[in-house]
Amino acid sequence: MNVSLQEKFINDIIKIIDRWSFEQCAFCEDGIMVSIEGMVDFKCSKCGRTMNPLNYLGQIAKIVFNFRDQNPNLNVDNESE
Repeated sequence: MNVSLQEKFINDIIKIIDRWSFEQCAFCEDGIMVSIEGMVDFKCSKCGRTMNPLNYLGQIAKIVFNFRDQNPNLNVDNESE
């Protein structure tokens, strides 16, 4: 496996997790979350999208699916031979 692809994959996942931890938008580079009055969810101050945990998980899943598409020979099964 190409090391640079693996490093990019790990860095992309870490970036989304950091955004989730620091309450930043999952979609925007500089989006800051602001609370929506009377709601549990937050809204991005830059793009205006409502943010909840499923948005972050969706972005992580998107990165994983793209990585699998770029690496068709990747064995993701944990079965012993």
